Amino acid sequence: MRTNGTITYRIGAAEGQFDDDGQPIIAESVWSEPVRCFIKTNTHDNKGVSVGGTFSHEAYEVLIERIPEGLDTDVVRLVRGGRELGEFKVQDIQCVCLDRIRIIV
Repeated sequence: MRTNGTITYRIGAAEGQFDDDGQPIIAESVWSEPVRCFIKTNTHDNKGVSVGGTFSHEAYEVLIERIPEGLDTDVVRLVRGGRELGEFKVQDIQCVCLDRIRIIV
């Protein structure tokens, strides 16, 4: 498979867990090792306007060869061509065929 970037995913966060005193456990996010992938831009525009200024709207489709162990996450980081695209919430993970996984962010 042709690749043009890397994806890393958040692991080890203990969200929704509480200690013995009932206080929420706030864990540092740990990131996986980079996984080679193909990143395709679905949407990218700078037309968003809010009270405090403007913002960009971005959506990407990521193809990887297999689901890495521990990819049970809600946030990923994308890097394409040496440029960090950012951190994105995972919208969907689909099996495209026997050896391809599509992640929509």
